[in-house]
Amino acid sequence: MSTNRHPIEQEELMAYLDGELPPDRATEALSHLELCSECQTLAADFRGVSRELMAWEVESPEVGIPSEIDAALGERLRKRKPAKVSSPRLEKRVMTSRWIWAGALAIVCVAVGLKLTLTGRNRNEDRSTAYPSMASIEQYLMSDRNAEIALARSAAPQSISSDAKILVLGWRGYETAREGKNGFVCVVERSWMSPFNSAEFWNPKVRVPGCFNPAAARSILPLTIKRTELVLAGLSKGQMIDSIKAGFDNKELPAPPEPGAMCYMMSRAGHLNDAVGHYVPHLMFYFPLTDKSSWGADLPDSPVTLNPQFQGGPEPITEFVIPVGKWSDGTAAPVM
Repeated sequence: MSTNRHPIEQEELMAYLDGELPPDRATEALSHLELCSECQTLAADFRGVSRELMAWEVESPEVGIPSEIDAALGERLRKRKPAKVSSPRLEKRVMTSRWIWAGALAIVCVAVGLKLTLTGRNRNEDRSTAYPSMASIEQYLMSDRNAEIALARSAAPQSISSDAKILVLGWRGYETAREGKNGFVCVVERSWMSPFNSAEFWNPKVRVPGCFNPAAARSILPLTIKRTELVLAGLSKGQMIDSIKAGFDNKELPAPPEPGAMCYMMSRAGHLNDAVGHYVPHLMFYFPLTDKSSWGADLPDSPVTLNPQFQGGPEPITEFVIPVGKWSDGTAAPVM
């Protein structure tokens, strides 16, 4: 993998999937994976190989070779002398035969390698076009309303989410499932909250639980609701971008984010995308457009990463990610 095109090496990608990267590199890897279909393919392949290795078992033969037969075979092999080639013509034929087999083996290896390369390329192309357009709305909805409520609450510790307002996705958009008392709002976002150029923008499997604090519920959550309304109205990506820009221009959408706007994303049950699954527990912080250096984001050993969610999009927002060490239920998260 070339570092000119990819900020992470293959070894780092494997370490990321194993939970062995430091937080700053892990969040940088996630940011890249959200946009790079080639690395998503590679990550999925690594996960598949890992699962196969974990499941692989070498079975012992039920019936072994009797010791007497084994001893006799060993004795015969020890007494057997290597055959000698007495005829020059035969020796030449033997050498020619060896070269033919060596050449055939080389051809087979090249053919296998070429097939693997083409297969990998095809997989990459298939994955980059796996979600070319919106699926049926049923695939984005959760049939079990209580399950979606529980998933939304899992975004934050119970001390916060138990008194939070809960939204669930319906046919016409998000609707209130539970009223809250502390100003927080928990919701399960869908794939269209990814960057507009993400390969998984229409992935119906994406479920991202988030719990917005009061400032974010007033100034960031409306963007989730707006994008969802536009999607359900059947607008194209270009039309959505134009509509969001118009919403900021006519003050329909709040801007900039309120001071202190943040979101809990600590659920272990979500699905961020196909490559990383539920990722790691983390907190999101929202600001007006600003340079990432003001937070030291993406610097060596810094736990802060610039999130690509709104980068290049119509929303004038800068979003930072900070991983945390526990899931919302209090259990320890993988060491990153």
